[in-house]
Amino acid sequence: MNDNPDEIIVHHADKCTNCGSSLASIPSGYERRQVFDIPPINITCIEHRCEIKTCPKCSHVNKTVFPEGVTKPTQYGPQIKSSAIYLHIYQLLPYHRVTSLFSDMLGCRISTATIVNIVHSCFDKLEPFENEVKHLLKQSPVINLDETGLRINASCNWLHVAGTKTLTYYFPHRKRGSEAMNAMGILPGYTGVVTHDFWKP
Repeated sequence: MNDNPDEIIVHHADKCTNCGSSLASIPSGYERRQVFDIPPINITCIEHRCEIKTCPKCSHVNKTVFPEGVTKPTQYGPQIKSSAIYLHIYQLLPYHRVTSLFSDMLGCRISTATIVNIVHSCFDKLEPFENEVKHLLKQSPVINLDETGLRINASCNWLHVAGTKTLTYYFPHRKRGSEAMNAMGILPGYTGVVTHDFWKP
């Protein structure tokens, strides 16, 4: 049980259930039960207003600057965007099911196209991180390479992986062999030790 509940509701015993006598002035003890739940989730709307003022001396029109990331008349904030990415990429929910979840649980009618754009924007922002992972793998004295089947748009593809204890790089490709490994851009020129499952190519 939680020693510091967020809310305490006392159910008063105002009169005796046996004889009807008033119990208002009688000292009370309590039996406790706690209910853990998620509060209703409501989307908040924050409006940013940039002041516009004309200088009385030189007539220059001055306008303040919107915060970084506030670029459109209406847009979704970072919490909705990160939640959409988490649900689609990590929890593997299809786009239409992510939109259904947002609609059912949050009352937010976000379109599948918007979620696609959010995911693509995240992908673009992760490019420096991806390049750094590849760079560190190329510098590692030992790496492991492997691949496994992967269906993309109902077609057979291969998910290639290069990794160490602390780094993992995934690369989907329609081929299984050296063409895909070369396209991944880690193995060509690598001079360290490669561990693998001895598949001949």
